[in-house]
Amino acid sequence: MNRIRANIIVVFFITLLSIWNISGSCLAVENIQAWDKQAEKQLAQWQKSFEQWQQKPPTLAELEQRQNEIFTLKQKADDCIIDNNDKINSIQEKLEALGGTAADGESKDIKQRRKILNIDKVGFESKLAVCRLLSLGTKELQENQKSIRNKIVSIALTHRGKPVWDMIIEALQTKRFLNDQMQLSFILWPSLIIATLIFLVMFPLSLHFSRILKKNTDTNSEQQNTKYLTLKLMIANRLPWLAIIGSLSILAKLGGAQLSSALLLALLLSIFLAPLLHQLVCQQSSICKEGLPVRILLDILLIGMMMKYAGLESIMNPEAYLIVKAIFYLVLMFVSLWIMVALSRHEAFRKQNSLRLTLAMAIISGPIAMWFGYHAFASTLVPGFYGTLVSLFLAWVLLKFGNWLFDQLDPNDINDNTSLREFLGYSKQEKIPGVWVGRLLIFIVIFASFAYCLLLSWDIPQSEINQVTAYFTDGFPIGAITIVPSKLVTAILAFFVLLTFARWLRNQLSDRWLQHTKLDTGARESIVSLSSYTIIGLAIAIALGMAGVDFQNIAIVAGALSVGIGFGLQNIVNNFVSGLILLFERPVKPGDWVVVGSTEGYVKKISIRYTLIQTFDRADVLVPNSELISSQVTNWMLRDSMGRVIVPVGVAYGTEVRKVEKILTKIALEHPAVIYNDWRVSEPKVIFMRFGDSSLDFELRCFINNIDNRMSVRSDLLFAIEEKFREENIEIPFPQRVIHIEKSDSMSPGSESI
Repeated sequence: MNRIRANIIVVFFITLLSIWNISGSCLAVENIQAWDKQAEKQLAQWQKSFEQWQQKPPTLAELEQRQNEIFTLKQKADDCIIDNNDKINSIQEKLEALGGTAADGESKDIKQRRKILNIDKVGFESKLAVCRLLSLGTKELQENQKSIRNKIVSIALTHRGKPVWDMIIEALQTKRFLNDQMQLSFILWPSLIIATLIFLVMFPLSLHFSRILKKNTDTNSEQQNTKYLTLKLMIANRLPWLAIIGSLSILAKLGGAQLSSALLLALLLSIFLAPLLHQLVCQQSSICKEGLPVRILLDILLIGMMMKYAGLESIMNPEAYLIVKAIFYLVLMFVSLWIMVALSRHEAFRKQNSLRLTLAMAIISGPIAMWFGYHAFASTLVPGFYGTLVSLFLAWVLLKFGNWLFDQLDPNDINDNTSLREFLGYSKQEKIPGVWVGRLLIFIVIFASFAYCLLLSWDIPQSEINQVTAYFTDGFPIGAITIVPSKLVTAILAFFVLLTFARWLRNQLSDRWLQHTKLDTGARESIVSLSSYTIIGLAIAIALGMAGVDFQNIAIVAGALSVGIGFGLQNIVNNFVSGLILLFERPVKPGDWVVVGSTEGYVKKISIRYTLIQTFDRADVLVPNSELISSQVTNWMLRDSMGRVIVPVGVAYGTEVRKVEKILTKIALEHPAVIYNDWRVSEPKVIFMRFGDSSLDFELRCFINNIDNRMSVRSDLLFAIEEKFREENIEIPFPQRVIHIEKSDSMSPGSESI
């Protein structure tokens, strides 16, 4: 009886749950229908606005606002598509887990669950269709908006307004320079007290530090390092002005004079950046022809930027603002031409006539167009041109600084980078893993920042910048494949980082950690190789997963490849896998001196299928990779480029052998290429090999730093040995044979036998 009651209660709750899900699905369908109507209404309204704008074009601000609204709605629609696709796939997996279709003898609970899942699936499919329709509609509207914007921009760029000289005459007659609705006011108290207190604290400190810098930059001292002498002197002379202008800027800011505060802040930044810019342009020279105009150009650009962001356009009358802009462009043009003339006197720029002419036309065209009335064209060209130059300059400076920083981390024979490497705990010649990954990352960041600055400089609308960003983050379809650049870049960086970690772990295991264990050499090498291969495999898997690659497709490709191997591709696959082993394990690398069978030479290139070896006769030999893996290979430069030179020497019988030993040892030690103070190799040795047929045979054995010089070092040693033996009267014998000629009685006179 209790069991019957329990079954009744279970059925009752299942029925309630079914009714709840069905009602929820119905509500979802109703919401979908309501959203569908709202989407169609919005699309129809935007389409109507588009038809009206074709007759009467809107302003760029209205168009930009509409583009942002469309972009936001499209993003929501795309997110809705992804979300509903995931939900439909999840429901489909659950249906497959329940058996797909109903079977005989199936319980009511499973049937009810299948019914609920099918209802939910229909609801999500309906919502997915609405989202796709909305995405397509917004995409079409975006293209239409672009066509209108191109039309508006082309009209604006070719429109000619009043020339600037006419505007100047009207402004002088009417004396209307400021906006009628703008009221300027200044609050003197307590801003004056605060600024005065700051000045009383900062000015004595600036004088104190200025005297310290001037004292440490004694130009009469012969031991003074002149590399940063000019920079220190310029900073010392500007420190008091930093305190004065900084206090005035704070006074103007607190008092409400925003334009004055922005102007003083621009001068403050110029005083701070001018010494650095002078040092970068003039290097170690205290005076150069480019220094003054470059610093003036910096002042002009900073003042222009600060005036723009301080709201000068909203304070001044529109025509007065255009006059100020035209004068600003004209001053900018003359200073830029001054810099170009100064640069053209250098030897590197004298022959660049076409480049100088192009730059001059770009510098002149914007300000001249502004004065002749083409205000929109000039307002686009001048900020775009100078923004591009400034972006290029900043990217070059950052790239140069990044290369300098990573050069300090790379081991070389220069002693300039030892302090940073010692601070990080690395010896002079120890290689730091991941340096090249850091270089790549810095390059990507600088390139992306430069591209973004270019978009801002040429006044590209934020909506189009958002679309470009969306292409990078969300991807774009190519057929049935969606390419997501952000995932690809992230996957590549993750792969290289993990690959660098694998190499670092390999070096640590082989050189440090496993050296203190009781394992033999073979066991240590096996552990190192397996660990490295495991991390590389994980790196490949993680990178493919981050790139969005479906592993089921990879399994299909692997299955097809295995079938192809069975039909005669064993050699190709063998060379392919051997090439991968060579690339990852690197038993040979480009530049190594190797001997493979009868082929001896330098490795020039390692590809997937073959390895290119150039012999000493400069003949190119293509060796299959499988031969390098399965055959015996002699690599003279695997671990390092050091090698041993053996010079056989023979002296006559009766020579004092200890004297010969001393002479040969001294000759080896005096040669500059011979190594004898390195713990990795032994000192030069002279070995008494044997009593030969006609000589006492010795061998001089020594190590040199570069095995490539083995033959030349051997020749130098032989020359030195011959000269020294001649001075010491030590005879170098040569094989001799004694010939006896005998006469025989049985032979006729005149006949001989040997």
